Amino acid sequence: MTTFCLIHGSTQDSRGWNLLARELAAAGHEVVAPTLPTDEPGAGAVRCAQVVAESVPPSGRLVLVAHSAGGLILPVAATLMPTALMVFLAAAIPVPGMSFVDQLRPDPAYMLNRDWIGQNPSEDDKAALTFLFHDCSPEVAAWVLTTRLKWNPVTLYEEAFPLSDWPDVRSAYVLCRDDRTVRPEWSRRAARECLGVEAIEIPGGHCPHVARPSELASLLVSVS
Repeated sequence: MTTFCLIHGSTQDSRGWNLLARELAAAGHEVVAPTLPTDEPGAGAVRCAQVVAESVPPSGRLVLVAHSAGGLILPVAATLMPTALMVFLAAAIPVPGMSFVDQLRPDPAYMLNRDWIGQNPSEDDKAALTFLFHDCSPEVAAWVLTTRLKWNPVTLYEEAFPLSDWPDVRSAYVLCRDDRTVRPEWSRRAARECLGVEAIEIPGGHCPHVARPSELASLLVSVS
């Protein structure tokens, strides 16, 4: 049995994992989906990673899956507990010695869809449905809007990545070909250059854990 620890990003709270968690549990795996310390303005990668580590049971083969901005936390969490695999799901990849802001400063559109920049999907339904949940069924879209999170993790974005060395843990990157938030072109290149892997490509938008949870669960089990 594998324990999947699911790390949410900055726009959805941990309930956003519910559909995927159900599929993984049905396949016989243990699932934990911690709630990050969004009520702590100063919480950076280390603090968030500590919360993640505290949620994980002491036994079982551990796979960490991080979505979107959760990728900035993922490698730090992997240093705090024995981890078999890190999965970056349409996620940012931190660079040692740099902040996320530093990565974006030369040209945010290098990484992000230009039309996405400046949107506020946490409070704007149209933005959320256009850029995050455009490939969800109407029923799922209505539900997933209730999982949105009002969190601006300034410290997480502005701090230099706190690790000087990348953890010695196998990595995978899942790229969404119809992603309207993170540019697939960037994901392909970053997976190769930063992680040394070829991105695994699936159809659909930025949130496959809500739009196609069964397909994603099967993929996660197969790569784990």
